[in-house]
Amino acid sequence: MSEYVMTFDVGTSSLKTALIDRSGRVVGEGDATYPVKQPQPGFAEQDPEEIWSHICDTSRAVLRRSAVSPVDVQAVVFVAPWKNIIGLDADGNVLRDSIIWMDSRATDQAARLNAAYGSFVGTGQEFWPRLMWMKENEPELWKRSQHIVGLNTFLKFRATGVISTEPSDDLIRSGNPRLNDHYAAILDAAGLTEDLDKFPPSSESTDVVGKLTTSSAEALGLHEGTPVIGGFGDLVAITWGVGRARLGDTHIYFGTSSWLVSVVEDRFKLEAPQYFSVNSSTEGAVFALQTGCLALDWLVDQLYRVERSVLKGDIYGLIGKDVAEIPPGSEGVIATHWLTGELAPLSKNSKGMFINLTTSTDRRHMARAMMECICFSHRRSLDAYAERTGNRPETIRVVGGGAVSDVWMQILADVLQVTVQVPDAPRYAGTLGAFYCAALGLGWIEDLDAVSDAVRIKKEYQPDPANREVYERNYRAYSKLHPALLEVHKELNGDY
Repeated sequence: MSEYVMTFDVGTSSLKTALIDRSGRVVGEGDATYPVKQPQPGFAEQDPEEIWSHICDTSRAVLRRSAVSPVDVQAVVFVAPWKNIIGLDADGNVLRDSIIWMDSRATDQAARLNAAYGSFVGTGQEFWPRLMWMKENEPELWKRSQHIVGLNTFLKFRATGVISTEPSDDLIRSGNPRLNDHYAAILDAAGLTEDLDKFPPSSESTDVVGKLTTSSAEALGLHEGTPVIGGFGDLVAITWGVGRARLGDTHIYFGTSSWLVSVVEDRFKLEAPQYFSVNSSTEGAVFALQTGCLALDWLVDQLYRVERSVLKGDIYGLIGKDVAEIPPGSEGVIATHWLTGELAPLSKNSKGMFINLTTSTDRRHMARAMMECICFSHRRSLDAYAERTGNRPETIRVVGGGAVSDVWMQILADVLQVTVQVPDAPRYAGTLGAFYCAALGLGWIEDLDAVSDAVRIKKEYQPDPANREVYERNYRAYSKLHPALLEVHKELNGDY
């Protein structure tokens, strides 16, 4: 009998559903998209029931196209953006749209929490201030919320009827026992200690948390009683999927947002306003950029609108060709990618711009400058990480949609002065991470070493020494822009 795992890789705006056999081969896949609602400036919400509906639709479609029998599916696993906030009543009904990770409404709460705690905890996008906002501004809804859960926890509940979280989606505990006193002090400063009974118990990501109910099995097209694995947040899934979950490993993700993750022994050394830590058993320290490929997508929409309407998804072949025609350093043109604010260096009112334009500047310069500036932000993150840990990796793996661009990956290697590796199927790192999580839970693989060994490298990019000087010059200039423009952005866009 063949054996399979059904994985659901839930992103901020899209879903990847995949049926994967025991060897790690994808035998069927499907996808769906859904909106992010922005009812007010700074708000970002989603309907979790809509996401569940897409999961059910794609699951049935994948099974139908693959002709796999539901009884051969050995487990189901969900991966979802971490720390979304969903209120459920006593009957498990959703009380409001979820407040998602990119929501920044809780700026005032963050300032009060930082002051009460006595040191920096986070911005308004951190989940503790968002919980404070919900309690303070929606008291009746907060009172009716029998359970406060993240998206992964909600999806498992819809599938199994069991409410159980896991370390990366846990709002009150950490997968690292050393952080639990830290969490308790923050919850006390946030005024949430009296509400701890609203938050679910936690289990390991590789544990079986329950089995598909009759109704969920029918909705998904699967067999009643199929085990559901704990799963984890998208950051952890990608860390596993890229095969960089061991101590000292580093990877970069190029998606709508972008981040550099490094697995560390003691993340306490890394607490600082410029970045934050993943609360998971993998000890991943995250240096996040609010806008990654989103910034390049915006540029393409504005400057390549006609070509995009004709070429559709093939537009990025043209972008790569155009960027390659411009020399490294974009002939002095520098961009910033802060179109929706920035997580690192933590200024939500910083905005995007181009500087040093001349009459000879064209859209090719601007496209290359946008690619380069995102790499500069990762250089800043890597420098901060290396300074605090004494470890500067020689090789970094890169995944996400941006990783398929040869010219962008060469820019990254040149800017970071490291070897850049791109694995097979870089767009599916989260999906593969979900599979490895289930495979470990089912006993198909032994440990994380087996995960790392399973990842195949498709391309490798070496830094070009000839480009180092120009990128060092532009990086120095880029690094001065944020502090130089703090007051300008404050005047134009409001307080920080």
